[in-house]
Amino acid sequence: MSLMLIVDDNVEFRTMVCDYFTDLGFTVQIADNGREGLVKAKAIKPDIILLDVMMPDIGGIEVIRQLQTEDDTREIPVVVITGTFFDKNMSELFKQESNCREFMSKTVELSYLQKKVEALVARKP
Repeated sequence: MSLMLIVDDNVEFRTMVCDYFTDLGFTVQIADNGREGLVKAKAIKPDIILLDVMMPDIGGIEVIRQLQTEDDTREIPVVVITGTFFDKNMSELFKQESNCREFMSKTVELSYLQKKVEALVARKP
């Protein structure tokens, strides 16, 4: 059973994704901001993190970079999912980070997200 951490301040999106992956057999933990996400990532060492870009305290790029500074969280694959309009430059900025495996819109089909998540979890040592 895989452990997922969703770091997102949008309650509706978080709940929808949590319910979807829980139904698939994932254990899902939730953080509603970047600071809480960093604390939970260190504590539970999830198999994968779904991370929002725009959050009120610490934004997604800061979270992803701080995850890389810790031995325990450096290798956790991160899927960045944003609800805001993003341009190619933002996507490229995140993709430069070694732990960012995917960058996609919150309008993504959940079945597509599922395939990406399952592939990333399967690759994790």
